Amino acid sequence: MAVLVSLAVLAAIRLGLSGAAGPGVPMPHARLTIAVPSTPHAALLHIAAAEGHFVAEGLDVTFKRVTHGKAALDLVLAGEADLATAAEVPFVIAVLKGERLGVAASVASASEEMAVVARHDRGIAGPRDLTGKRVGVSLGTSGEYFLWAFLIRNRLPPGAITWVDVPPRRIVEELTEGGVDAIATWEPLRAGAMAALGNNGALFPEGDAYTVTHLVVGRIEWMQAQPETMARLVRALLRAEGMVHADPGRARAVLAAALDLPLERLAPVWGGLTLRVDLRQSQLVTLEDESRWAMARGHAPAGPLPDFLRQLHLDTLLAVAPDRVTVVR
Repeated sequence: MAVLVSLAVLAAIRLGLSGAAGPGVPMPHARLTIAVPSTPHAALLHIAAAEGHFVAEGLDVTFKRVTHGKAALDLVLAGEADLATAAEVPFVIAVLKGERLGVAASVASASEEMAVVARHDRGIAGPRDLTGKRVGVSLGTSGEYFLWAFLIRNRLPPGAITWVDVPPRRIVEELTEGGVDAIATWEPLRAGAMAALGNNGALFPEGDAYTVTHLVVGRIEWMQAQPETMARLVRALLRAEGMVHADPGRARAVLAAALDLPLERLAPVWGGLTLRVDLRQSQLVTLEDESRWAMARGHAPAGPLPDFLRQLHLDTLLAVAPDRVTVVR
């Protein structure tokens, strides 16, 4: 598992540097509500909660569990959560629609977990057999962006298929019940679909099509007004990352228990996840690319690209772990 931990961060974890008020002086706890998808992409948050890292950093965290990142982001937009963990695509669409959101840090990335799962009995033996078929996908999510990139890489125009909007909680059933001929989705849903179809399932991964990054996001003004709370959050996530690096077997078991998943169901996505707290220059390029795509797909009105540098809340990570920021500013 590709997880990098700086020596400075490991030293901080070993020494227990958590920003406490002083030796023997307990920190007053800050309350924080985070909308978190029950998926492996939010691993660092689930591990931080299960292992007591939030409490150790003086945070009283309440999780609002949802099925996927877009639903988590919707809770922030509705004022029901302070922060959310979500992939880039729903974040980009919300920003294009005028929402003043920011990224505190990225916490996970994966390039191998998304795939198209199809039914053999619908005459689908390869990607090009999707022509004319009904393909289920959760629109406005990274699944839609992956499916678009998948089609392009297989020399199929987006209009070659019928796009069927299916919420993540229904996408496996929609395929197994025959409402669609194929689906494009992420783990662990793709594994669940293949298990349900058995020999009738065809799996088409496309690792080079799209590397999805998962972010901790919130309203810019809220994060700017809560510097100590944000610092405690990042330190807790760095603690969780340190555990993943030091004891990946235990970290995987903790995550499986938090998600109520058998270890064998978690294994396929765990091996392809990079769990790292950072903000990278390359993310700006990806956000701009996804903005062009979102406007072309009609998710937002056409217009000039946002200056996504303004959407990166750099202050916290620069204060806590400056080596994790490679953004040119």
